[in-house]
Amino acid sequence: MGAKLSLFAFLMFFALCSASPRKPYAPCKNLVLYFHDVIYNGENAANATSAIVAAPQGANLTKLAPQFHFGNIAVFDDPITLDNNFHSKPVGRAQGFYIYDTKNTFTSWFGFTFVLNSTEHQGTITFAGTDPILQKSRDVSVTGGTGDFFMHRGIATLMTDAFESEVYFRLRVDIKFYECW
Repeated sequence: MGAKLSLFAFLMFFALCSASPRKPYAPCKNLVLYFHDVIYNGENAANATSAIVAAPQGANLTKLAPQFHFGNIAVFDDPITLDNNFHSKPVGRAQGFYIYDTKNTFTSWFGFTFVLNSTEHQGTITFAGTDPILQKSRDVSVTGGTGDFFMHRGIATLMTDAFESEVYFRLRVDIKFYECW
């Protein structure tokens, strides 16, 4: 009888412990950066940091497609700053691509890396995910990193901080790492 009671007490304790709500994860590291994208339009070669490399119109790689830019692919090598000033000293580069992949709204798919080379941070942070551009904030996955961010993973919240026609946009990137090595 004593063994049954001990087993019952153990099972009740286990059930109560596993039924309690989980504590939400807290980030182990947080970082806010801005990246500035100036798309090449045929007239701004000196300032352009991105270019259309595939377009539905074929040879016209200086103008985005009319129907939600569907089918355009752009590559970028954008400056990253600690604030939203385009002329601030860069702390690194955002390098990658975006694909406009939806016909009925402005949405793109991002694959890019922040290459940081400053006195505060050395290394890379890699991101991937969909970017529903018209939403105020959207999340993409942080899939890994190197250097100061070796094997880090988490979520980056993107917010459009500025937008000028189809030539310039600036994103505020709030990075929350949940796995830090």
